[in-house]
Amino acid sequence: MQIVLRQVFPLGRFHATPWKVNPFDDPYGEWPPSPWRLVRAVVGRWHQWAREAVPAPSPKELDQLIRALCTSTYRFHLPAHAQRGSPLRHYFPVEFGWNPKAKEKAAVRSYSTSLAQDNYWCLPCGEDGSVWWFLEGEDWSDELVDVLDHCLERVTYFGRAEAFTSIRRAAEQAPQPNCTLADSRTPGSVPVLLPSPHATRADVERVTGDPGAVKRSVPPGSCVRYAVRPPRPRARENANVPSLRTDRRLLQFAVGWNVAPDPRAVVRLTARFRGAVLKELLRIKTGDPASTWSGVGPAVREAMADMVGKDTQGKPLSGHRHAEFLAWCEDAVPVRLLVWRDERPFDEDEQTAILRAASRELSWAAAGFDADAWKVRLVPLDRAVPPPPGFDRAAARCWESVTPYVPPRHHLRKGKERARESLTAQICRELVMRGIAAANQVEAEPIGDAAWVSVHVPRTEKRAFLGDRRGYWMRLIFREPVRGPLRLGHSSSFGLGLFRPSIGDARQGPEIVPPQTD
Repeated sequence: MQIVLRQVFPLGRFHATPWKVNPFDDPYGEWPPSPWRLVRAVVGRWHQWAREAVPAPSPKELDQLIRALCTSTYRFHLPAHAQRGSPLRHYFPVEFGWNPKAKEKAAVRSYSTSLAQDNYWCLPCGEDGSVWWFLEGEDWSDELVDVLDHCLERVTYFGRAEAFTSIRRAAEQAPQPNCTLADSRTPGSVPVLLPSPHATRADVERVTGDPGAVKRSVPPGSCVRYAVRPPRPRARENANVPSLRTDRRLLQFAVGWNVAPDPRAVVRLTARFRGAVLKELLRIKTGDPASTWSGVGPAVREAMADMVGKDTQGKPLSGHRHAEFLAWCEDAVPVRLLVWRDERPFDEDEQTAILRAASRELSWAAAGFDADAWKVRLVPLDRAVPPPPGFDRAAARCWESVTPYVPPRHHLRKGKERARESLTAQICRELVMRGIAAANQVEAEPIGDAAWVSVHVPRTEKRAFLGDRRGYWMRLIFREPVRGPLRLGHSSSFGLGLFRPSIGDARQGPEIVPPQTD
């Protein structure tokens, strides 16, 4: 008679250590689960059932159940993606006394600690993580199967107490076994503890600390067999390829790093990403990996004008209609990189170039021998991630800096602010140039301390550039709600001077106006 059991570990872990194996030196881990462990678990739950059942079952049934379990053959179907987890180590309290013992005058009375290691196997969640047991023997009967069901209903953990489990007789179609037990060892096999056909009730119910069992390599009533685990499929990363859409004006990327980028390095990060994007776009347009902007013809330059920001003659485009590479910061640390263009959506070639450039690491460090040591990875974000505040077309009266605002012109002379070039005056002029309503009725005030930041410098101006610029964290208050995105000042197309709607300012009244629907 064949019996099929399905065992599930809801937490996705099986915690156990083989018999007489030091957890710190366990070379294999107990996998598949030991049939000897199953026999002892079933017998232990029989005693619980016997206390609860009315009328109480006969002890003869327990002897028959033990004989049926010990004389059965065992096979398994193990989850293909099961793998051994990294051991967990814990300090447990033991005896109470003086610590340290060698220095009683300086010691204190407390619990000593003992280090224990927890070995476990990780299993997939759901049906793919089920362990299937195939028991086959001649001593099974319908009455013993009913007794087995009562015992299995009461098994709540298997191995250590952390290994919560549910084990039942399978009612559905079971998969084919992929793990069998052999008497002799073969390459790749692991030892498994099996009940001996001649095991008695006293052997199965023997406690772990029994003097007759402690010194034995295997407990009385058991024997060692060898199992070959099924090969684990090779792990492959599922490529996250965002879909290309014709209406896409904003592409977002999460910034992943081991060391957080320096807040002053925002422009270095966005400028290098822009350079990688343009290189990929040149490769797509020309088919030549070595092509450069200066070496391509007018037709290619015209096709790339809205990404480069220059016309075929190399002159800057007017109207801020080119693509902008921005950084979204939280607590002054870049957490997202944004590619935005308001004039028209990105076409298929432009989106492909952006995604290809994002597949490689970027350095945010200044040029030097260790520039490659400080890198970030960009992870594409899909449509489920909403755009940052200010990019959702909502209008607001009060806006605050996400990245420092760098005035295009010097506003200080001999330490004093120039009236015509004050921060407020420069902001108002730029708002007028950008065609933003109520630009002449804005209040601008610095918040927080100024910060030195890198700025974008064209190649033609690098010789005259003296270093970083001072940036200011600003708050802008309009009389009428203004729609974003709002980016102002020097290097505003490279991430500086980005603003977001402010929340909770008492002077602004109702701040957020919902975006208009088409």
